[in-house]
Amino acid sequence: MIDQGFVTISVDDGHPTDLRTKDLLEKYGLKATFYIPATNHERPVMSRTEIQQLGKRFEIGGHTMNHMALKSLTSERARGEISDGKKWLEDLLGTSVASFCYPRGKFNGRIAALVEEAGFLGARTCFLNLNTFPKNPFYWGVSTHASPHSPFIQVRHALLERNYPGAVNYFRVFKATRDWQAHFFHSLEYVGRKGGIAHLYLHSWEMESFGHWAKLESVFRAIAVNSKLTKITNGELYKLWKVRQVRQASPPMFSSTAHGDAQ
Repeated sequence: MIDQGFVTISVDDGHPTDLRTKDLLEKYGLKATFYIPATNHERPVMSRTEIQQLGKRFEIGGHTMNHMALKSLTSERARGEISDGKKWLEDLLGTSVASFCYPRGKFNGRIAALVEEAGFLGARTCFLNLNTFPKNPFYWGVSTHASPHSPFIQVRHALLERNYPGAVNYFRVFKATRDWQAHFFHSLEYVGRKGGIAHLYLHSWEMESFGHWAKLESVFRAIAVNSKLTKITNGELYKLWKVRQVRQASPPMFSSTAHGDAQ
């Protein structure tokens, strides 16, 4: 039996060009999760009003207060970055924030525990070439980063992150593809056959820098017309993870003895 297939999109950093991504998502009726810090010393962030407007249509997830690489911080300071960023978003949006994304993909077990402590349901990493539900909801991987990566970079990052399934999948599922659009299409095809999650993550500022808006629209169009896969936000996936865990832990309603099948 084929497991159900899902497709999800996440957009990182809250750059003003996220508004252009928003317009494309709305054009094709798609869901997405935007991970937004309050400030980012590397790039500008949308205004408070723009974030509030975005939150009326899309899920907003935590991305720390100041887009800090959390592994380099003390536990006390990392805890503040995580929890203060969550509170800032919740005060701004007037709703709870359940999803988190590690800035620059930098995290470890200590940081994951702090994210869980802050009250998030799950956290997205930058582990690439993954199409499955994780064992730990604070270690969610993705299928494709909407940015060109050479095979050397793909394998190197996978090995450094100990993402060994991702390294294997890069060749087995994704055919060592460099072009991110073709790479994600491999994910859509695979998940359509096998079930799992096709997860695209992107930075809108990279779409602007690379001139890849037409390519992004082509991918969104392909997602929109794909009737095999359920469109879902990251937060909805995290909630589904909890439901699946409860179901797997629950004993069957009726034993074989109740049906007279005991030998």
